[in-house]
Amino acid sequence: MLDESWPVRYRFESLAALQRHLRLGPGFLLPESALPGGPGSRAIVAVAISATSDSPLLHARVRERARDGVWLDLPAARPAARWTPDPGGPRRRHRRFACELFVEVQPNGGTPWLCRALDLSARGLRIATGFEIGIRGDDVRAVLIPPDGHLGPAELRARVVWAGSRESGLQIVDHAQPFETLLAVAAGRWSRVEETEHDASCICAQRGLATGQRHP
Repeated sequence: MLDESWPVRYRFESLAALQRHLRLGPGFLLPESALPGGPGSRAIVAVAISATSDSPLLHARVRERARDGVWLDLPAARPAARWTPDPGGPRRRHRRFACELFVEVQPNGGTPWLCRALDLSARGLRIATGFEIGIRGDDVRAVLIPPDGHLGPAELRARVVWAGSRESGLQIVDHAQPFETLLAVAAGRWSRVEETEHDASCICAQRGLATGQRHP
């Protein structure tokens, strides 16, 4: 296991359906069968939309199990409601796999910091950062650290491609075999997750109340 979060694959029939679903209220609603965890459990939701192959990967915690389904506290849900793929923009060539690996990041000439890798692909990774790792184009050294002793650490050299206040994106410049192993384990884990289909039975398709919250 690469982390302790429960993986969920949730497919929407259209971008409009995803945006409507997110307007239910703060957080994110899953069908009862999609997630067995109780309040406080961690989950990662891989959202799929038929119109595009570039989809959000959302990290969350279970807030409650209610009559309507499982409500997640999902800080990234509101920005995702405005997420719209650019028809003329570049498409990802390598699939991303959500994870929660520890990663030690050391800016060039700086002090190493420990944070979490949120997802990774054959060419890069997204990390959660509360510190300055550099600006676009800066080189960094990173070591991915699995949470148990079954897999060894994976060292790599990377370059900052974007940096936000809480997250940063790194492009992998060079890596060794242990990284390939971690990537294969992440891919294998997600390949075993059965996809849940969003459909017209969801309460987001109805007007009225949803766990005490009225649709805007």
